[in-house]
Amino acid sequence: MTNSITWNLEDERDLWRAICAPERWFDDSSATATHPDSLWWFIHLAWGAEFYFEAHPEQPRWLIERLHKPYLRWLQHHLMAWRKQSLAGSTDRYYIASILPRGFGKTVTTTKSAMIWMHLEEPDMSTLIASSTGELSADVYKSIMAVLSGTDEDSWFTWLYGNWRGGSKEWTKTHLVHSFRRSGNLSEPSFDTTSVDVGITGYHHRIHVWDDPLFANKRRMDRDRYDISVHTAVNASYNALQTNGLLALVLTRYYDDDVAGRHLREEGVRTWSGMDCPNLSMFDKVEFGQGIWHVYFLQTEDELTGEPTHPVLWDRAKIAEAKRRDPEDFACQQQNNPGSGERAPIIESQVPSLYMDYADFNYEVPLEGVTVHIDTAFKTPDTIRTGDDNAIVPFFHDARRNGMVYLDTDNMKASNEWREEEFNTELVKTLLTYRRKIVRLKALTDETEKGGKAGSYKNRLISIVAGTGIPFSPDQFKQINRTSDKRARIRSGAGYWVEGFVKILLHKSPDGKWIIPPVVRKLINQVIRVDVTQHDDLADAAMDVFLPTIWRRPLPRGSSEDEGSYIRHPGDDELKAFSRPITTEELYEMIDHNKEIQETMGPGRGWDTSDYDEPISPREPV
Repeated sequence: MTNSITWNLEDERDLWRAICAPERWFDDSSATATHPDSLWWFIHLAWGAEFYFEAHPEQPRWLIERLHKPYLRWLQHHLMAWRKQSLAGSTDRYYIASILPRGFGKTVTTTKSAMIWMHLEEPDMSTLIASSTGELSADVYKSIMAVLSGTDEDSWFTWLYGNWRGGSKEWTKTHLVHSFRRSGNLSEPSFDTTSVDVGITGYHHRIHVWDDPLFANKRRMDRDRYDISVHTAVNASYNALQTNGLLALVLTRYYDDDVAGRHLREEGVRTWSGMDCPNLSMFDKVEFGQGIWHVYFLQTEDELTGEPTHPVLWDRAKIAEAKRRDPEDFACQQQNNPGSGERAPIIESQVPSLYMDYADFNYEVPLEGVTVHIDTAFKTPDTIRTGDDNAIVPFFHDARRNGMVYLDTDNMKASNEWREEEFNTELVKTLLTYRRKIVRLKALTDETEKGGKAGSYKNRLISIVAGTGIPFSPDQFKQINRTSDKRARIRSGAGYWVEGFVKILLHKSPDGKWIIPPVVRKLINQVIRVDVTQHDDLADAAMDVFLPTIWRRPLPRGSSEDEGSYIRHPGDDELKAFSRPITTEELYEMIDHNKEIQETMGPGRGWDTSDYDEPISPREPV
């Protein structure tokens, strides 16, 4: 006798209908809730991804549980958190950014499926789909239309929730008002479309989704103009979106100052999920964890282990080939980490090895002096207009002539708002700090002025510095031409970082963690991402420390010079002094130096300290 099992399709439909929609499930206490994997199952069944893979076995299965279920749980959590926040009466907006590699299904899961899923919770929802071009926005919109109307044969949506086209008031090529909507007095469509090349209308939608707003082919034709148009289009969402709406970025990275790069840097990150952030140095304006964006981040290759994250799509051989063919493109489109390609001079994971505690430095390192390197963006209208920084980057030099230089982050400064007089004030403050600590100023470097004005700022600054009483000779002011192949110059200097000739001086918190000021993060970001960063003023100034007139590579062990002695070179000022009379400037400097020694011996015999916060001591930690 054969046992027959009768399968009740209505019961099955009721079960999946409850699982695949928000607020249709019951928790352990029988309260209304959302199934923890509701969005995951919605994509599999209601959207129809599972049935598509079964019907097309030749297609790679990009949707995998190990990778996508954690992401969709994250996405579901934040979508429901925004809804809860809105229902509680909040007028705050909510910001999410899904930064996934190309080919990982970010558009299907997020822009298409998740947006329909939200309409099941709120029938009067209004969603704007935006992309780089009208054609791409239309492609996303057509897929949504097909699922809602039942013309997508892989989808269970209409079997579970009915046909949303029947009885619809509007169903056009650019927007629709589905029949599930309950309110008749809303102006905004249920689903609407726009793009960078179209612009945003006067509607105020509840959700704006920017799905890959940048189109690489268009950017190649006119990079600067196209970048401005993309940022302008995305920024328009801040006025068009409802005041407590949801702004979502769904994209891969293209370059350092692309949409994700700019907004995460300017507005900061609240939470970061998925894989670890590969570039914490980019958060130089808003402290990590104090911003507005909730980010989910994935890479094709784990940068720590070298293992593929989605071997079905990208195995080791494909990754190696992509890196060989175009390492910069792989770093952007698959690693979501512009500037980290195979040709990067230094990677972020190497930087912590350069950190040194100020306490250890003050105890262990004998000082030869300090060099101060400046970048003066206020000199030209072009650099002011583009937001370049005025920078002050000082380095201590080891007296043991071992080639070691130490970035003095306590006195490192930068601003794109300083005028000349404000910059001069900050620079003088820095120099007075070294005078108070009795640290000799070896050199001051700057870029040569353009347009026939060479030396004009140099003369003004020498006069200002001389007025402070700081021992300073015009020969110590070195101006160089930084405009020729700036990136190559920074890459060359970064090589000395990799070799270990640079230490970055920092303080530690009570729990032993490094305290990294924003200006230091900015410098590190400019050095490790030299090929893609928009601004490089700090890095440009920092590389002056390796000028041949300032720094020389130490001789290898086993050289003929006595170990531990100062290594003299043909260009050293000390050797030149034997072949010429002493100059007036050098005489004054010797007198000043001798006076400093005398005045710091004994109580009450120091300089006039009215300009200082604390009295001068014979030897203070730097």
